[in-house]
This record gives sequence, structure tokens and C-alpha cells, in this order.
Amino acid sequence: MLLINSVFGNIYKDLQLKEKIEHAEKQGELMQLFLSRTEMEKSHQRKNTEDGMEIGLSLEAGTTLHTGDVLSNGTGLMHTGDVLSNGTGLILVNQLPEKVLHVKAKGDNESSSVYIQLGHIIGNRHRPISISNDGSVMFPIQDDSEVELFTKLFHEIIDHITLTIQEQIFVANQGMNVHEH
Repeated sequence: MLLINSVFGNIYKDLQLKEKIEHAEKQGELMQLFLSRTEMEKSHQRKNTEDGMEIGLSLEAGTTLHTGDVLSNGTGLMHTGDVLSNGTGLILVNQLPEKVLHVKAKGDNESSSVYIQLGHIIGNRHRPISISNDGSVMFPIQDDSEVELFTKLFHEIIDHITLTIQEQIFVANQGMNVHEH
């Protein structure tokens, strides 16, 4: 088992690291780790990479992983003028998609009160949310049966909203401190 104790960087924030990871992938040397959104929040866990390598994550408490993070076991890694000199021991983190319910107010005069009610109902269910550019409120669901539950919960405003499910990577809006039940 490979013990991972640090996040080396993120390919979306470090162009040189991205290039190094792309090179390692072309050489067949890149290990990839696929995690659910809730697993991305755990600092201690055992998982297998895509190719079957068992790893143990032992990250600093409170560490949240993000898609594009590069994990390191802390050995064999050195910066040589801001470029990694050795690709061994690097693992690229990818978040798995999940079912996400999109709720959007229809174009009527009651949309502000609709969003207030949506916030109240979703908040009472302790769901993390994300608000898209088109005004949709999105939150993860466990399975399709929850659509029926939320349809019932939204009964007072159901004629003023549209509900759609998409399988996607969900990232909650930053700055919202929520816990899920």
C-alpha cells in the first residue's frame, strides 16, 4: 500500500504541473484516483487507484480534495526550477459524477418568492447547493426516487418551477457551510 500524505498541487492552477501530468499520462505512468464528492472531503481513507494500486490517504485534518489535485507520497519529488523532476508517486484526483437535481423558476412574477421557498425547503433538508448562471438551483440527490420526495415538498410552488436531473460533477457554492443528513 502506498501512503499519501500531501496534495502536491492542482493541474488547473499550475500549468507546469499540468504539463508534467500530461507527459506522465502519455508515458503510461500516471495513476488516477476516482472519488465521490463525499470521499473528497475525507482526509483519512483507503482506496484503489484506477489501475488497482491500494493507497492510504493520510492528509492533514480538514483537507478537502478537488478534481485536478495531484497527490504525492512525499518521496522522489523535487522541484527543479518549478518543474517536477520525477513523475513517480503522483496520483491525479478525479471527482465522480452524481445525480443532481436542477430546479429553475419559470418566468413568472413570483420567482423571487419561489426562490425563497426553495431555499427554505432545501435548507431544511441540509443539502449543499450550487446556483448556476441561468438561475437554476442545483443539489445532489441519492437516486431518482428523491425527485418524488422533492416534488411533494415543493407542492406549493410546483407550478412555478421546472425540475430536471442530470448526472454531473457537483461542486457546492463556496462559503456555504452545510452538513448533509
